[in-house]
Amino acid sequence: MLLRELGTTGIKVSEIGFGAWAIGGAVEASGVPLGWGRTNDDESLAAIRRARDLGVNFFDTSDSYGFGRSESLLGIVLSRKRHEAVIATKVGVVRGTTGALGKDFSKEHIFHAVDASLRRLRTDYIDVYQLHSPSLDELRREDAQEAMDRLQELGKIRYWGVSINTPDEGLEIIRRGWGYMLQVNYNILNQAPEKELFPLAKQRGYGIVARVPLASGLLTGKFHQDTVFPKDDIRQNFFTPKRLEEAIERVDEAKSIIGGTTRSLAEGALRFVLAQEVVATTIPGARSVRQVELNAAAAESRLPKEVVEKLRARLGDYNIYQRHGIRI
Repeated sequence: MLLRELGTTGIKVSEIGFGAWAIGGAVEASGVPLGWGRTNDDESLAAIRRARDLGVNFFDTSDSYGFGRSESLLGIVLSRKRHEAVIATKVGVVRGTTGALGKDFSKEHIFHAVDASLRRLRTDYIDVYQLHSPSLDELRREDAQEAMDRLQELGKIRYWGVSINTPDEGLEIIRRGWGYMLQVNYNILNQAPEKELFPLAKQRGYGIVARVPLASGLLTGKFHQDTVFPKDDIRQNFFTPKRLEEAIERVDEAKSIIGGTTRSLAEGALRFVLAQEVVATTIPGARSVRQVELNAAAAESRLPKEVVEKLRARLGDYNIYQRHGIRI
């Protein structure tokens, strides 16, 4: 497993990381699913161990993934060889006493939440602490920035960044010099960050973590227009039949372009993301040993340059998440 520099932090991360949202299991807020369905903790723990054995060192989670469950599972495994792991988690998504989902980026909440995350992760520091999808208005209040800077001074976090939804958010963050890295929605079906965000991030030395590289499962090729997601799967919130039909046309086009250059569409999708030099790591989700092994295999080779260019030329303007205002 090759390593890349996370911006100018000096942290070296595996090209393929471990996205730990799914292992948080089935959770909801006000009856709306926020997870990826039921999981088995023993299978999740085995997946984390297998990832580590295969050279994956970057593990990304959030205190809202399973509302603590994902962090706790990572802590069980990664605390044993803590120095070998780069742990990234997030703060800001909360579920109130009424069960409603909300955001809280106040200093008080961040200071309280980081200690809870440290306990669950069984560590005394977090490598990368991220604000979890704040709006630009929330960032401009400066509370969150001051809190993160203070946590860095105290040694509770090494570096901090922001998990964003749109390139415009990332552009303002970089121009204002907030944090050290960005977690960005980037895949074959959502290439918008390539135009302005990635060049500026490279120029300013921001680390880029590419999330949803498989487009929430679309780029595995498993879905069709009539796919029905389980009631506890978050994808039912945004993949309507009409959107699925539209997206699957593009998935089929991507599949025809990639052809036999990789063993699977998913492998080609991950290699497309890694073709971007500014991307330090990408974090496909995994909740089984088999999924971990398939994800890690994508780092074994590169997608031919002509295939990458054709995917950019043919699908670069599609951007399904921005097109439909999907924020995850």
